[in-house]
Amino acid sequence: MALPASLIYTGIIVPVSVLIPIGMAASKRKYADRSLEIIWYYLLLDCVVNVLAVVLANHKINNLPVLHVFTILEFVLMSYFYLSVLKEEAAGRIIKYLLILFPVFCIVNFLFFQSIYQFNTYARPVEALIIMGCSLAYFAQSNDAETRWSLNPINWINTGILLYFSGALFIFSFSNLTVNELSEKYHAINILMWNIHATLLLIMYLLIAFGFSKCRKQ
Repeated sequence: MALPASLIYTGIIVPVSVLIPIGMAASKRKYADRSLEIIWYYLLLDCVVNVLAVVLANHKINNLPVLHVFTILEFVLMSYFYLSVLKEEAAGRIIKYLLILFPVFCIVNFLFFQSIYQFNTYARPVEALIIMGCSLAYFAQSNDAETRWSLNPINWINTGILLYFSGALFIFSFSNLTVNELSEKYHAINILMWNIHATLLLIMYLLIAFGFSKCRKQ
């Protein structure tokens, strides 16, 4: 049976597109500093999770437990990334506290509030807001007149991260609402939301790849 176009886009094309930044990062890895190394590990995590989610879905197994674990691991990697690029001591202290508090919040959430087989609509928006705050803090400190904005790989990567998490915030918050409704209208809205999410993810991958392409020998 032929797959719907939207499923091919969200379930195959976009997940596979993570190989674009992974390939670019691999070719530039010898020039990468610690912050770019962390993004490299984030991309590898994304790739593994994408494959696992597709395999489970193809076997008609609920893959949302993977998302709960991924949310914690993604937050940890993003936190270490911003710890490595933010220079303000106060920002570093806040991120270190959140590195403990947010995983605890996620565990409490799936133990007592939202089943691990349900979309984590409490944890994902909170994660998105924290990462958006870190991203904006980076832009606030990066007004460096000595370096052209476009030559700094981190600027491109941070832009991709900010676009993805700010755009996906609404989707993270309301995904369970549309999934649980059985009417055709909500089904269409749900498909539209996840097509938008896939597009935001694709844009982030492309911007990260472009950021890695700017890596040069120091």
